[in-house]
Amino acid sequence: MESSQNPADPTIGPHHKAHYDFQFLSAGFQLGLFEALEKEPGITREDLSVRLGLAVQPCRILLLGCTAMGVVRKEGEGYHNTPFLPPLSALPDQESAAYLHRIYRAVDWFCESLKENSNVGLKNEIPGTASTLYGRLAENPELESSFHVLMSSISHLVAEEIAAEIDLSGYRLLLDVGGGAAMNAANLARTWPDLEVTIGDLPSITSLANDKIAELGLTGRVRAVSLDAFHDDFPVGHDSVLFAHFLEIWSPDRIRALLAKASDALPPGGGVFVVTPYQDDRGTGPERSAYLSAYFHTVASGEGMVYTPMEYEEWFGEAGIDPVKRVMLGPDTVVICGRKR
Repeated sequence: MESSQNPADPTIGPHHKAHYDFQFLSAGFQLGLFEALEKEPGITREDLSVRLGLAVQPCRILLLGCTAMGVVRKEGEGYHNTPFLPPLSALPDQESAAYLHRIYRAVDWFCESLKENSNVGLKNEIPGTASTLYGRLAENPELESSFHVLMSSISHLVAEEIAAEIDLSGYRLLLDVGGGAAMNAANLARTWPDLEVTIGDLPSITSLANDKIAELGLTGRVRAVSLDAFHDDFPVGHDSVLFAHFLEIWSPDRIRALLAKASDALPPGGGVFVVTPYQDDRGTGPERSAYLSAYFHTVASGEGMVYTPMEYEEWFGEAGIDPVKRVMLGPDTVVICGRKR
């Protein structure tokens, strides 16, 4: 039996039992708990056990864990999702849980990935032959679909903040590099009615993005084109470039090359916007920057991490881009804004 947390050890104590938190969250996804609470807020434990196909005591254990974590709350005899859950509770639970399980297993290879300076977790846990997660997703359409459903839901609130906080009133043609399924492009096009957006991404993503664009009625102003950011020249004619949650995946040398391509494709005065998880300039946190760095190194690419704004500003300068300002989106995302000389 595990002893209770030692109050004299507040730094280590919360972490050595964190694997239980993940198991409760994962089981909730797989069993449809959060979806059920979204549809029937206030449902009782007895009714939930029927909805989820669980005996009463296992259902009680699941609810105990989720309420203790703070992802579910109890009012009277009824249960509700907390505000933390709605962006995730609308996801297809089985699909999201399956993807999260793969990533959870892959990150278990973190120490080996550090030793080998390579994404060992990807090689051992994600089927395929490509050297990056994104290449392997293209080889596994179902897994790729799960990834983009999950990422779109998680990114929804950040995408709204990007549209609200980045001033694009002076631009007309934006290139969104690695823009995925059009989440940012759609929000930016709605916010700035004179703006047209080109999403440049892998062929397996562009068809998904164009379907979403058509569904949103934005075909005349937003389009997705095939772009291998490392091997293709960036299309010319744009006056601004957006890298949203893309550069941190890669090594400093690759980031320098991508920023140089952006600079080459822009006219003088063109805008460059990098949306990235935030790491303070001292290199000490916050926690999310550490977690994501472990993920990028162990799974996504084997070469990336969350970099500091100071590093991006230095790389801007090397590419002929003047840093203009930093804009924080909440406590752990930053937009580094620049202008081509």
